[in-house]
Amino acid sequence: MKQARRNSARQPEQTLESLRERADKYESIFENSALGIFQSTLEGRFLSVNPAFAKIFGYDSPEEMIASIKDISDQFYLQPQRRREILAATAAEDGTSRFDADFRGKDGTIITVALSVRAVRDSEGKVSHLDGFIEDVTEARLREKEVREQAERLSRENVRLRASMKERYRLGELIGKSAVMQDVYESMLQAAATDVGVIIYGESGTGKERVARGIHDLSRRHHREFVPVNCGAIPEHLLESEFFGHKRGAFTGAHADTHGYLDLADGGTLFLDEVGELGLEMQVKLLRAIEGGGYSPVGDSRTRKSDFRVIAATNRNIREMVRNGKMREDFYFRIHIIPVTVPPLRARREDIPLLVDHFLRQFSGSDEPAVLPGRVLDSLYRYDWPGNIRELQNVLRRYLATKRLDFLATRGEDLTQGVAPETGESLTLPQMVSQYEKNVIQKVLDKHHWHRGRTAAALGIDRKTLFTKMKTYGLA
Repeated sequence: MKQARRNSARQPEQTLESLRERADKYESIFENSALGIFQSTLEGRFLSVNPAFAKIFGYDSPEEMIASIKDISDQFYLQPQRRREILAATAAEDGTSRFDADFRGKDGTIITVALSVRAVRDSEGKVSHLDGFIEDVTEARLREKEVREQAERLSRENVRLRASMKERYRLGELIGKSAVMQDVYESMLQAAATDVGVIIYGESGTGKERVARGIHDLSRRHHREFVPVNCGAIPEHLLESEFFGHKRGAFTGAHADTHGYLDLADGGTLFLDEVGELGLEMQVKLLRAIEGGGYSPVGDSRTRKSDFRVIAATNRNIREMVRNGKMREDFYFRIHIIPVTVPPLRARREDIPLLVDHFLRQFSGSDEPAVLPGRVLDSLYRYDWPGNIRELQNVLRRYLATKRLDFLATRGEDLTQGVAPETGESLTLPQMVSQYEKNVIQKVLDKHHWHRGRTAAALGIDRKTLFTKMKTYGLA
């Protein structure tokens, strides 16, 4: 019994000694750690910091730092909002969360740190204070920035070297060596060296999509998807589903989850053709996605994000649309950063021989295509080409098939040349009707400079029907 009482008396002494040893050990770690260690209140005061923490920020001692910082958010964080974000994220987690943040040192120097924070909770589960570690990563981040900037400089220099080439007669799928096309090539190369929004202006048929695809192919995104979207061909009630996708059962006919254009363009380029046809509501939703705010598929409350570059195109005066309230000003400024204007064919007549040679080789599949008579080339050169490159392609196709140069007369001048086509083969009634419909659509497209809205109105059909027929007849 006496021995038991003696052992019992020694236990508190041993426990107290053990606690002292543990306290000394932790104090040694706290004082000598190369990592900055801190405790802080939710309100923004430091409860304790170790010497390494104070040294990182230029203070002579932990005591000086604690006395100097009265409000961590305003005095310590470079961006006060960042602390509020970290507090919210930390409070939602049970373990340690890791962040990067920029702080002000004692002398005003900006210091970037890797921050590990844990919320300490009381017996009721409420956050009482924060524990954390920091590591100074300023130099590492500066080196990363220098590497990125050097890569961007090399990319721009590469583009500049290519842009300095003289007498370029083609770039990507574009053909022409006129002065106005050299300007287009220059703009394309400059746009390809950046990742900002591009707007391509030009009449219908000038090759705006080819310009957009050329910029994509020359850019750092060339290995990912180029996703063309004809904004004027999508019914308004389907816009959101087409752009953002939808979940199964979101609406009648939604039998499976479907990806939208923004999903497909992740990492690549989203080409918005006829961007002026987008309504204000869709502009708002697209703007949010462009600015990194994300989007939600129809029938899904979860937000998705897509890293895509926007290239838009239009034949409309979108500045006038902004003034008339038909386009949001913030959407306009987001897509109108680098403008590229594609000239009409009548403004680059010296490129017609190059284009004719290119298309004849393409249509014949031969390196020795048919040679056009001089009078035919002269007529091609004198024509005003309201349908631009697309009309030239179709005229040449008809000429190869019928040996008749047939296009829309201008100023009352009859420019139909050549001989009438052979009529040896008979056509069925459906074939004749289709041929007649194709010719009518093409004539009206030429008359309205290939503006689909005006063409559809003149034909008495809606834009979607016109676009479908154009695809059927190879006119799109």
